[in-house]
Amino acid sequence: MSTSAGPTPPRVTIDRHDPVHRRLEQLAPGLSASIGLTHRRFAPRVVRSRREIVHEGEAVAGIWTMRAGWAALVRHFADGRRQIQHLLLPGDPLPLERDAAYPATIVALTPVTLIDLDGTWLPDGASLDAALRRHAMTTVHHLLDATARLGRQVAIERFAHLLLELRDRLRCVGLASDTHFKMPLTQEMLADTLGLTSVHVNRTLQMMRQQQLIELEGRVVTLLLPAELARMADYVSSADHLVAMR
Repeated sequence: MSTSAGPTPPRVTIDRHDPVHRRLEQLAPGLSASIGLTHRRFAPRVVRSRREIVHEGEAVAGIWTMRAGWAALVRHFADGRRQIQHLLLPGDPLPLERDAAYPATIVALTPVTLIDLDGTWLPDGASLDAALRRHAMTTVHHLLDATARLGRQVAIERFAHLLLELRDRLRCVGLASDTHFKMPLTQEMLADTLGLTSVHVNRTLQMMRQQQLIELEGRVVTLLLPAELARMADYVSSADHLVAMR
């Protein structure tokens, strides 16, 4: 697993407002308390932007979890093209199964901070494994949605669907409201996620602005007509998938 060069960052604590705590409670209510998440100090790992976190096929011990930053499961092609298959957001665990090989290369899209939730101090590893299974199933839903976006939706529908998915996922960990969130993705990253060219990304964003569907100011996205975006993209909230698994 990649780490940044330089001095070791200081240990951190996880409070109830931290994305890691919020995501664990979403996956398995009560798990944070049972593992004493808020009482422990964790040694973070920091990965610089555009660096690999994990290479495809690598088995990494530990339940490394995104505390800050954005990353992605990616596929690289021999001619230099790249497909971003799934975005990883604050609070997301990296592994889909404990001690299993990673099915894809994970790259930091921004500076990323990780903490390891695994350890001999776990009173009940089975509860964490159950949370990972729910996380894996949610990831499968996101991957199926991405397949539908790329296979059957036009550019503006792809954008609408992705923005709503990001809004919902960030809202679950306290990083978005119903209409606002920060999105640190470049047009190149959006192109790699949506299967478009950077020029097509720019044109589509301008169209969505002109139709007063969204606003973009720096890294802040405002969904002006979220209900219309949902109708346009035939969008079903990812939170509904998680509730259905309980």
